Amino acid sequence: MMVRKVILSSAIILALSLSCLAQRVTRSRQVPGLRPYDVDLAVMTREEKDSVLMVAELWKNYVESYSSASVSEEVRRSMWVGGMPDYLSEFDDGVLLYSSFRENRTLDIRKIGPGAFEIIALTSSKLPGDDYNDWVESVYRVCALDVAGGEKGYNPFRLCNWLDAVIPTLSKTSMEGLEYYCAPGCEVPKDVAEEVAGFVKGISDEYGFKIDEGIRYVVAPTVDQCEQFSGYLFNAYSNPLMGSAVPKASDTRFYGRAFGPRTLMSNFYDDLHDIALLIVRSCMPAAFPMIQEGFATFHGGYMNGSYKSLRSSLKAYVEQNEELDFSDEDQFYDHTLPVKVGSSTVVVPLESLLGAFFVEFGWKNGGPLLVKKLLSCHDYSEVMKVLGTKPEAAGSFIRKML
Repeated sequence: MMVRKVILSSAIILALSLSCLAQRVTRSRQVPGLRPYDVDLAVMTREEKDSVLMVAELWKNYVESYSSASVSEEVRRSMWVGGMPDYLSEFDDGVLLYSSFRENRTLDIRKIGPGAFEIIALTSSKLPGDDYNDWVESVYRVCALDVAGGEKGYNPFRLCNWLDAVIPTLSKTSMEGLEYYCAPGCEVPKDVAEEVAGFVKGISDEYGFKIDEGIRYVVAPTVDQCEQFSGYLFNAYSNPLMGSAVPKASDTRFYGRAFGPRTLMSNFYDDLHDIALLIVRSCMPAAFPMIQEGFATFHGGYMNGSYKSLRSSLKAYVEQNEELDFSDEDQFYDHTLPVKVGSSTVVVPLESLLGAFFVEFGWKNGGPLLVKKLLSCHDYSEVMKVLGTKPEAAGSFIRKML
């Protein structure tokens, strides 16, 4: 499938109505609602003032819960609407956004609708050294919704991902097993939607993988708008020079990311890699991440490159780098290789391509059953065992089978 980028007419402007040390949450006393009553009641009602204070307390309790071993994940989920997952809790290569070496500062809490408030927060590094002084890592936002009414003495607010609040404002196109939610001006073409729905059905039919409520595929026209839909207003690690994780990088700006168990967002209409990754993570969440990525790359390619177009580059890279040690995945975790796909150059993690090669081997030698056996592995040594070899012989196995 040719990957179709979303193109937005320049005449259309999107308007949204939802327009070391212990962790702590700091608050500016300049934030309306967090100032003294005699100051705030001159510009807002007492009801709104009290609501802001309850939202602030909820947010403080949630962030600081990550520093307390006595607070369970069940309690944290109870702070969210319907127990939904926090899409932003993983930040910069899987390190918690609310970890103890970051300070969370509340910049603003404002009413955006009946019973709905926007929280804008900033994270900065608390690591020692001059290099980290005043180093802002992210500015992001979440919602707080009044879901329980105003019972006295009870906080009725619960947290909500910004993306989940944005989705109902977008244009919806329903297909079997798939719902597109598109920003104005970038509605998905019918033939593309049908092709992608067919891809989802194919994986379901072949492996028995199915997301019960269907996939929510959010489409925005640019990388920046995808970031903002996700809740990030600024993310230092969107700059590939800053991130410790391998970014999705090419000379065509590409965004593709899964959120929670059923939501995907991209600035392309047919991001098959992230569709496959969302499905396999939802249906086999305990699978070894390398094989999850490999499953997604084998079936969905990587960005705008098919696995077939990437495989030859993997073979050439392995042949040219005889010193590579494949006995332990940590030895090649941060390796990448540039791949020419048509007129574009795509930077692909070696781990993803090797995982795809292992999935290909399983698929050719045992079909979906052997692939699912690979997905049942929890570490690299188990994968090697399923492939019929040992970690110390992985290098010769890879070079021979490629």
